[in-house]
Amino acid sequence: MNEKDPIFRSLAMIEERLQEKLTVEMLAEGIHFSKYHYQRIFREAVGETVMGYVNRRRLFLAAEELARGRDSVLAIALKYGYDSHEGFTRSFKAHLGVTPTEYRKYHSSIGFPGRKKEENAMMYSKNAEGMVRELNSLIVQAKETAAESRKYKGADGEAGTVYAQVWEFAARRAEKMAGQLEEVLKRVSSVTQNPDEISARFLIVKAVEDAAFEASVTAFQVGLMIARALPEHRAVFEPLCARYDSLAQNARVKSGKIAGFLSELWGLILQDMRKNAEQKIGDAVKTGLAAAGELSDPALPYGYIADGVRGIAEALAALKLEKVTVYGLEDALFRLDTILFAADMDMLRAPQHRQLFDGIADFREKLGVVVEFFRNLSGEAAGAFGETARAFRDAEEGSERKRTAGKMYSDLAAQEEILLFYLKGEIQKLGDARLEEGQKAALNDAWGRMDRAVKMARSTTDGEAGKEIAELLRGTYEEMSVVAEGLGAYGGAVRYLAEEVRKPLKVIGSSL
Repeated sequence: MNEKDPIFRSLAMIEERLQEKLTVEMLAEGIHFSKYHYQRIFREAVGETVMGYVNRRRLFLAAEELARGRDSVLAIALKYGYDSHEGFTRSFKAHLGVTPTEYRKYHSSIGFPGRKKEENAMMYSKNAEGMVRELNSLIVQAKETAAESRKYKGADGEAGTVYAQVWEFAARRAEKMAGQLEEVLKRVSSVTQNPDEISARFLIVKAVEDAAFEASVTAFQVGLMIARALPEHRAVFEPLCARYDSLAQNARVKSGKIAGFLSELWGLILQDMRKNAEQKIGDAVKTGLAAAGELSDPALPYGYIADGVRGIAEALAALKLEKVTVYGLEDALFRLDTILFAADMDMLRAPQHRQLFDGIADFREKLGVVVEFFRNLSGEAAGAFGETARAFRDAEEGSERKRTAGKMYSDLAAQEEILLFYLKGEIQKLGDARLEEGQKAALNDAWGRMDRAVKMARSTTDGEAGKEIAELLRGTYEEMSVVAEGLGAYGGAVRYLAEEVRKPLKVIGSSL
């Protein structure tokens, strides 16, 4: 009997007793295993610790009950073995990234990290759960921020009326972000359940980075509008501006975390694909050599067939995985079909030797499995495993770091370009009526510095260039701050833009 069979009996026992107080000792005793042996075999079979599995199953069932909305959070917590509302909330949020109350409210928009029992899916589950957690948290924050914005539409007297359209615009942008992230959740599930769809990781990273960038732009636009407002209106809306700033900051942080999870997941998927490819090729080679051996008797006139089969098997065995292509495999399959046809003709003449030729058909079947495996590799891995091998080498040589640096500078360029646009608008809005000649010249000079910084950022991943960009932005900030101070009550928007110019300096500095 397979010693893992009792473990699966133990899973059934866990399902029946999830609302009871369970211990590892109790479960081990139920299948007559020692505690140590039970924990070891359980982890091998299921992919996680005993109590980790129990806790996840309880949370899954609790989440289903929360979605149905009948019982209170406390009642559900007690039902599934938690001593308090607080303990249940901590465990729930640690696993899903949202509180039980938030899950009840937004369960149709967010995901629950499930697991399949296949070994490879278990390998990927840690990364998938991490991504689901981060995405859930961000989706809920975006929806809550949108809901909070709409509370201001008709509130706070004149301020609420004047800025109703501003907050409706911001709410729609936050809801759009939540929708984008809901689609990302679907892609995460697709990659983890179909690991060969490796190219989807780039779409996931791009979608999250785009959402984070749009959140930053929305926070900036809202902040600029309120910076232009009357002082009493600014005080009313500062808490809401802070919510948009927090959403943008969290989106940037979580974007980096998700990219990290995907990078690790990508490595696991590639390792698994490499292992599978090597195993399938090895099976085919072994079968081919065995088939050739059956036909190698010098007393029989089948040496030419044995040599042909052996040649294909040995060529496949000698081929490095990085050099395997679908075209080359299909060519080997075509040659084997030619040999198989010759064998069929010989069998017609000597049917008593039929069993000697059976191995060729087996080899053909195994080689067909290899061909189909490589055909199904998508994205970077399609057609040639050399792409994945190069990806590993590139990662070791730091190309991921270079890509990250390039992305950082391209994002910086895009952000500063938006500021350029608004700075030019502010210079025109203030005009000669508010700006003295020296102030106008200073703002135009600041605009020129920022324009040079944008052009450099668009074409660099280099640290030395980064230092020069930082100096340009620092000078821009200082010039704009002096002008804002001189404008007094009319300098709010210029001051706000100056602070936005300064924000990337921390990021650039940490990367140099």
